[in-house]
Amino acid sequence: MTKKLPIVLISVLALWLSGCSDRIGMAEQAMVDIRNQPAQPIEPPPQTELVEDFVYSANTLRSPFLPPSLVNAQGTSSVTNGIRPDLNRIKEPLEQYELAQLIFRGMLISPEGQQYALVQRPDGSVASVKVGDYIGLNDGRIVEITPTQINLIEIVPDSRAGFIERPQSLVSPIS
Repeated sequence: MTKKLPIVLISVLALWLSGCSDRIGMAEQAMVDIRNQPAQPIEPPPQTELVEDFVYSANTLRSPFLPPSLVNAQGTSSVTNGIRPDLNRIKEPLEQYELAQLIFRGMLISPEGQQYALVQRPDGSVASVKVGDYIGLNDGRIVEITPTQINLIEIVPDSRAGFIERPQSLVSPIS
């Protein structure tokens, strides 16, 4: 019985391997048949239609998305409050940076009593500013310098095609 076991195992293994090669052969034959079929034509893309330009001419009318109460408030708010950035003013060096890029490093007082704040730029250099100077991208005018922060007023656009003043601070990281 022990002599027959290796023969049975070898014959089962041979049958199993021949089954594998038969499936591989069938797959290869199917691929050959597919490759021998004539190529089918590809449909051309659909023709594009030319769309006529639309000119929106109701931009001066009341917005249909706002209730009349907000439209009345909009007409009397920041559009007529006179708050506008001074476009003729020469920009100061620290107005090319966002406030988040600037770091308040400290305060100095001159012998004459003038307060100066030391502000570090992104490149590591330090500039001195005083009350009345401008910093930041939103026309931020410095109104107060304390030992721990610089308080300023920015002029930012509001949601009603005007501008509003917004208080902002540049705080020392070691305060």
